[in-house]
Amino acid sequence: MIYEFALDPGVLNNWEQFRYLTEKFGVSQGRLISRYPKRWKALVYESLSDAREMEKKRIVERLQSIDRKMQTRDNEWDDEKNWFLNAECEHARKPFHAIITRENTKQRDWVLPFEDLNEETPLWAIQRERVIARDAASLAAAVSPLLCVAKWVIFIDPNFGPYKPRARNTLKAFLEACLTGRTGRALERVEFHTEFKPEVQDFSGECQRQFPQRIPIGMSLRIVRWRERVGGDGLHNRYILTDRGGVRLAWGLDEGNPTQTDDISLLDQGLYESRLSQYCSQQPAFDLVDELVVFGTRRLF
Repeated sequence: MIYEFALDPGVLNNWEQFRYLTEKFGVSQGRLISRYPKRWKALVYESLSDAREMEKKRIVERLQSIDRKMQTRDNEWDDEKNWFLNAECEHARKPFHAIITRENTKQRDWVLPFEDLNEETPLWAIQRERVIARDAASLAAAVSPLLCVAKWVIFIDPNFGPYKPRARNTLKAFLEACLTGRTGRALERVEFHTEFKPEVQDFSGECQRQFPQRIPIGMSLRIVRWRERVGGDGLHNRYILTDRGGVRLAWGLDEGNPTQTDDISLLDQGLYESRLSQYCSQQPAFDLVDELVVFGTRRLF
């Protein structure tokens, strides 16, 4: 659902191409620009030597806010080669979803010429919704490209609880996915928001008994419980929200029976901002009941 693309800096040397391409990236679009090489932005600046002054100004200004559309990777680079030859070698070492450049003279299946891009172009066309199996490994794999680039992660499921093995299994898998493959960006906080259920006894105690061994050592999990307001919105849908964007799961963030599946979809920017404000703003949509922090003891490696 979310894929890493190598984008030739030389393709971004005029405003129309820059605008079209950069608007097609971001978590909500299912595409991230690889920060390849690490000085990718500098290479874009260098490609603007022949651009008109107004074009250059607009591109430079937009580049300042492009980081949330990018993905960092540990990479190799040879100063004796141009960007495309380096990208070919990097793709052989650790594949991109595709490489976007000016021409595909070698007719590589994984190279996309800019002029050929449209919403039906293979590799460029992204499925923003899909059906996944409701087991911990499948759920975590579906969202791992988002989790490993996020600075903070908020899981939302009104039926989450420490008493359910199927919820504990997915929590463990999600938290591991937050760290696996992470490069260049620290994970600052992780939270799980759920509904307060008065009939549930010793919720905090059970969280402290069940979760530490499922949370990686060095990580803490903040668990927040909310109560619906009379006449207010309901705690119903399930989301994973991050500083980059979010996804919605129709059924839940726990495992199901072996044959069950769920629908997962990327959130449009407007919907993402709306749901985020319900839980993480000065005026949340629900009443805060309590919160606790659980510290991890599980060693991953």
